[in-house]
Amino acid sequence: MTPSPPSDFSIEHGHADYTDAELLEQARGNAQALILATVAFLEQRGIPTSDWAAAIGETFAAGWSEVRPWDAGEFLDAMLTNLRALGAEVTAVELDVDRAEATIAGFPDPALCALFGVDPARAAVLHDAAAAIAAPRGLLWSWRFGGDGATRLVVERKAEG
Repeated sequence: MTPSPPSDFSIEHGHADYTDAELLEQARGNAQALILATVAFLEQRGIPTSDWAAAIGETFAAGWSEVRPWDAGEFLDAMLTNLRALGAEVTAVELDVDRAEATIAGFPDPALCALFGVDPARAAVLHDAAAAIAAPRGLLWSWRFGGDGATRLVVERKAEG
């Protein structure tokens, strides 16, 4: 067996050298990339992405606190926290008891969508997952992706009776 020739490989910035802020940015990009790669995979195989998003919502709902009625603003605030963790920027928000609205940008990331060949409007289907979490908490969840890359989120209390 012939020994391998010496390598000129060197690490300029090793894994332990990254700051928490750099790692957060990396995690956000990785999380969005995983979502976009999944959407691309499902679409290539003709699997409805809406079914995937609903299943994710049902699974995630089990991880939320006990099922109880939530205020609309309380729920949207919790969802905005999760979306910010994915890299979304909250550009407008109104949090009230019966109705709450917000506009976000940056999720899905247009550059990552282009890289993965996924239409941003199709990638935004992940927002459907929140409906399965909202419903048992007495809330209606809706969203609309705009042509400008912004997404409008609305949470309303269900009418009693």
